[in-house]
Amino acid sequence: MTERRAKTIKASRAADDLMRQGGILARTHTSTGLRWSTDSGGEVSAAVAAELLKRPDVQPNDDGLFPGLSQTFRLGSR
Repeated sequence: MTERRAKTIKASRAADDLMRQGGILARTHTSTGLRWSTDSGGEVSAAVAAELLKRPDVQPNDDGLFPGLSQTFRLGSR
């Protein structure tokens, strides 16, 4: 049986190619732990997600269950 591996995206591609076109970075809690992905591209490693979240042009959508705990992030100013 072959195991399917998710395609991991680099920070520059996630921001420039996917998020700049209106895509989002999403945080998902799964049974195996925290996962990051883009809505249009694939899995993003935790290190890449941290790198993206440090950028001043990546903003939270404030869409989480609790105020201040966003689950999705967009590229652009508020």
